[in-house]
Amino acid sequence: MPTEDRRETRPRTEAGRRDETGRPGRARRTSTSETARLLTSVLLPNVARGVILRRPLMTRLVTGLDADRRAVAALREMRERHGDDPLPLRLAGRQAALVLSAEDVRRLLRETPEPFSPDGREKRGALSHFQPHGVLISDHANRPRRRAANEAALAPGQAIHPDGDTLAAQADEEALTLALALREGGDLDWWRFTQSFNAMARRMVFGAFAADDHRTTELLYALRARANWTYTAPVRHGTRAEFLDRTRANVERAEPGSLAWRLTAGGSAGDGHDTDLRPEDQAAHWLFAFDAAAIVAFRSLALLTSLSPGAYAAREEIDTREGLDLPLLRATVRESARLWPTTLMVIRESTRETTWREEVFEAGTAFLIVSSYFHRDSSRLPYADAFDPGIWLDGRAEDEPGILPFSYGPAGCAGVDMVPLAVSLFLRALLRGRNPARADAAGPLPATGLPASLNHFALRFSLST
Repeated sequence: MPTEDRRETRPRTEAGRRDETGRPGRARRTSTSETARLLTSVLLPNVARGVILRRPLMTRLVTGLDADRRAVAALREMRERHGDDPLPLRLAGRQAALVLSAEDVRRLLRETPEPFSPDGREKRGALSHFQPHGVLISDHANRPRRRAANEAALAPGQAIHPDGDTLAAQADEEALTLALALREGGDLDWWRFTQSFNAMARRMVFGAFAADDHRTTELLYALRARANWTYTAPVRHGTRAEFLDRTRANVERAEPGSLAWRLTAGGSAGDGHDTDLRPEDQAAHWLFAFDAAAIVAFRSLALLTSLSPGAYAAREEIDTREGLDLPLLRATVRESARLWPTTLMVIRESTRETTWREEVFEAGTAFLIVSSYFHRDSSRLPYADAFDPGIWLDGRAEDEPGILPFSYGPAGCAGVDMVPLAVSLFLRALLRGRNPARADAAGPLPATGLPASLNHFALRFSLST
């Protein structure tokens, strides 16, 4: 990273700095060519592939263009030219700033929700399509209780969930059913995998009765496709009402040991008609998040079939370790989310004017954190392009403020521990006693120099015994 001396000798392109009197200076501006490069290399590829629901065709195109590596290169160059302060951008009349320093990521996430709110205009516009009362876009009055209820259900800070045995049973049921189906022929592709994973997700959220509730997932997919357009697309109120009604009914039937059962304190919150908690909206967010977990899980299979020494160690753990504690497999899941983030961009919107090193930003600025830029920063991370599950076991990953596959801080993902546990249990049940291998034309991933993009739609595996 540039030193302070080097940054001071850069051309000072009037950049939102305070003037000699201490008052805000004029906003720093990128050149026309720089703005065009940031739009085409960083912002448009993320929007094109779908922020809320991935689009297969655009995901294939973005992967083929190596867009994530181009984005990392573009942002690194902007940092070298303009320094570490957030880089101002004007996007369709919206004041935004690209975050370029890992330390600024720490500040934004730690100082949430005030003065950096997680429920900015874009996020509200997207999530309101299917969870208008979800915790991430709740107001200050309702957010604390909803956050507390989510934490009670998902148990962040506990590697093994209090209802881990129940979750493991649900994972085993769906994974073994999938393995049995594969014995009858065919490879494991994304469609087969996600069907089983979604069934497991509904089991974990509501109970075994929801395994066949495909309609709820179909409705959610339709709403999420609409949510890709955030506030520019009108909400389909009828579809949303049907989805939330079904989700609410499932919450009311939630079985002991399920996440929805814990959300309502084991039934002590009544029949689920809590006008403040809105349990159906919280459960809707979990179902949405489980889809990202499915992508992480499928890419984890690519890591487990790679040529890396970490793959062999994790597969040995699958075949030999009993119980619910699978540290190497959980670390593999986290590495999948680091190497190929499913949260493409984290946004925080300032509620008031904020001062940085030399920059001043007005209230309402959207601060954009591009995950892949920080996760693949080879100038800071020696393991940037390698599969190294050890970084999650020895504290190196947690010491890096720019690594945020599950976010952190007051608005961090409450499923930070539950999701790796659920995925690790599913993968163990699916792979134990079997020999997984890549079956698509790309072949196994190398030990180092991993691609910056990985199209999960194109992955295919064989599971021989």
